[in-house]
Amino acid sequence: MNTISRRNWVKGMALATLGSVVFTDLKAADAPIIQWSADQDSLLNNWMGVIIPESSIPGAVSLGVPAFVKTMLKDCYEPKTSENLVKALAALPTIDKVSESEKEQVFFQIEQGKMGVDAQKAIATLKGLTIRGYMTTEYVMVNHLNYVMAPGFFNGCEPLKK
Repeated sequence: MNTISRRNWVKGMALATLGSVVFTDLKAADAPIIQWSADQDSLLNNWMGVIIPESSIPGAVSLGVPAFVKTMLKDCYEPKTSENLVKALAALPTIDKVSESEKEQVFFQIEQGKMGVDAQKAIATLKGLTIRGYMTTEYVMVNHLNYVMAPGFFNGCEPLKK
């Protein structure tokens, strides 16, 4: 039976940890990064404006949800899924100069699958990310969901006996 000293064990564990960190970083460096062009940004903003439009309360675009969606697509989704979403959004009809009701009709047609399965999956992904991003903004959490960062208050001026 071969014994190992504590010093050698610590060295081995340190090298194993360092090696796994380097391997993970090298693996992440190989992943392609999606570069968003100005046209793709406006397309993303238009579709997100259809999902959660501006009204008396701020919509998804004005609360910065597109940045959340881009970050989620880059960090949490497979590169192939992100690329497919961008391609599917580019293949959809342009909705720049149509009325709000026409935008909603096109959106519902895509959701029902009338413009292809890829478009339906892309809109479902975009809708889920938009709603998640919108519901976790500070504005919605504080003003509509009554979120308090540290619940329970301490009032040090209360008398000990009543």
